[in-house]
Amino acid sequence: MTSNLGPEALPLFPLPGVVLFPTLSVPLYIFEPRYRAMTRAALTSNRRIGMVAIRPEALAEIDGDPGIFEIGCEGEIRQARERPDGSLDILLVATKRFRILEEHPRAELYRTARIESLAEESVSEAEGGPTALRARIFETLCEIARSTGPAQDAEAARKRVESLGKLKEFTDTQFVHVVAQATDLGVLDKQKLLEASGPEPRYRMLDEFLRVRLGELVGRIAPGSDLLQ
Repeated sequence: MTSNLGPEALPLFPLPGVVLFPTLSVPLYIFEPRYRAMTRAALTSNRRIGMVAIRPEALAEIDGDPGIFEIGCEGEIRQARERPDGSLDILLVATKRFRILEEHPRAELYRTARIESLAEESVSEAEGGPTALRARIFETLCEIARSTGPAQDAEAARKRVESLGKLKEFTDTQFVHVVAQATDLGVLDKQKLLEASGPEPRYRMLDEFLRVRLGELVGRIAPGSDLLQ
């Protein structure tokens, strides 16, 4: 569902394999000249940057203007620190999803686009909604943690399961976004989750993705592989 906000311009920050979800934050190290310029420009205006994932088939063009997905997530720079060499460390906090309507002709070192903001559907309180799926997703993550790595490393598996305990601290909306961003599902699955209309459909998709991955792990475990980053 599209918001009533009119189209607006946004600087784009394409990254390979990175999908940002609403309400979450990501620390970024900015070192390329074009993205240094982008970050400094944002810091002197509204501090907004649009995170978009690079399409896997376009990774060979990463040094130029690779193909990107149409839907990304806008973020606000909440913290920034410049290093002596001119590179920057920033903390980007995701605020809302957006759709690229049209990229602007290049006027700067970095890409910009005309975008429209996308609204999020609210989380249902009905029985059998996210709360039930959340419990199942948590158990699937525990099973994945127990099934990952050398079979004899029971202590490491126990620690991985225990580390998942902090997920219980998040709200329903935060939970699905934290799990989606933190697990190594691959950029295509993560992009599908981002493009869903809100947290509730993301719960259903994430539950399916994780259960498929668990089935793969149980059937053919690769020593040292780890879905939980």
